Amino acid sequence: MTTEQKALMLQLQQVGLSMDDLRIYLDTHLDDSFAIERFNMAASDYQELMAEYGRLYGPLTQSCPQQGETSEWSWGMTDFPWQY
Repeated sequence: MTTEQKALMLQLQQVGLSMDDLRIYLDTHLDDSFAIERFNMAASDYQELMAEYGRLYGPLTQSCPQQGETSEWSWGMTDFPWQY
């Protein structure tokens, strides 16, 4: 795993953790508009990071969109993150 790939993976993990924390908070603070706004921003960032990671290094999940003009199914064609 390259340094750039590790950095992108770390960003994904950080944003994902903030989404988890906000989701737990919002379970008990349903009307906190600031937290809802932060969650939506984090979710948008997460989707962008997932798309970028998939484009550069292959999909992390089966729900990642197929990238590029290819007739091959890219899931499973690259090493999985836990194989590094």
